[in-house]
Amino acid sequence: MTRPFSARGRSFSVIGWDSCLKTSLTGVSCVTSRPLNAESPGHDLLRVKGLGKRFGTTTVFHDVSFDVARGSLVSLVGPSGAGKTTLLHIIAGLQKADSGTVSRFDGDGDRHPAILVFQDYVLFPNMTVFQNIAFGLKARGLSKAAIRDKVAPLLNYFHLEDRAEAYPAQLSGGQKQRVAIARAMILEPSLLLLDEPFANLDRNLKMETALFIRSTQRTFGITTICVTHDLQEALAMSDHIGVMLGGKLRQFAPPLEVYRSPVDMETARFLGPVNTITAPLARLLGLEICRLRPEALRMEPDPEGPGIIIASHFAGHYMSYTVRILDQDLAVYALEPWAQPGDRVRIHISNQYPPIFGGSFTEDSCV
Repeated sequence: MTRPFSARGRSFSVIGWDSCLKTSLTGVSCVTSRPLNAESPGHDLLRVKGLGKRFGTTTVFHDVSFDVARGSLVSLVGPSGAGKTTLLHIIAGLQKADSGTVSRFDGDGDRHPAILVFQDYVLFPNMTVFQNIAFGLKARGLSKAAIRDKVAPLLNYFHLEDRAEAYPAQLSGGQKQRVAIARAMILEPSLLLLDEPFANLDRNLKMETALFIRSTQRTFGITTICVTHDLQEALAMSDHIGVMLGGKLRQFAPPLEVYRSPVDMETARFLGPVNTITAPLARLLGLEICRLRPEALRMEPDPEGPGIIIASHFAGHYMSYTVRILDQDLAVYALEPWAQPGDRVRIHISNQYPPIFGGSFTEDSCV
């Protein structure tokens, strides 16, 4: 039995808990499509239109709209409280929107449900890795031989073949996550939803996991929406980034466009440091005001240079310097720690990194 979910429409039915257990469980929400009268928008699989959500008198977000192309990976980023997870739960059918619609265009939703993998993975502690991955297939009534044939390739792909008989308590955080994703993938969902997939991972595993998720998503061709606080990982693995700030979806675009051409300064600063160059320094560049990322700047030692290094910070694979020039402090990155606070430098601005706002350079500039 299903109960209809709609935000001013009839885009989904959500499988009830008893049905969900029989159909698929990934720690899990299972969503199926209802027949749509609307024409499918080309290669899009999902359309979110005018979505809004309130809790009491508090507006979580309003008028959120975006399309998700079939076979793509989309990441929703934003600070805590921006409504990312709430939006994901509405797409999954776990929560109801107050306005707007969520529409799927897959035509076979009953056979291939959308699956949500929760942040804490929700593995069955009394089942082995093999049994956890196989659970959805067993619930669907597949034979033991068919289950073995389907689980074995995934154990190999997810590098879990030597952990097949291990229990969740014996696994690392990264292994638990791979089990949860494998359990979802084995059901061949048309839409995979990932809630904070990097939250429980050590820092050194996050980028590795992001690239693995991207590779897996491409290999299986499964449309994926990911909610995350980890910007670097989101930028590395996504086809599109959705930035949620102040109750709005500020921008929805490819990662490079979002980073280099943000729609406003709040979005720009959320994605990383921004240097704001104002008069009189900007006038030396022929501009009134200019905003640049630190990587657009390069410094070189010059005893007569107008800039002085006032601080340095070792960031692992690069050095971050603060350079004061004409009473303005600029963030500058360098690969090698060759400079020290107190050193005089000259700043070069590369035209390969256009300003975020405030004009452009046809050639490299120097101050």
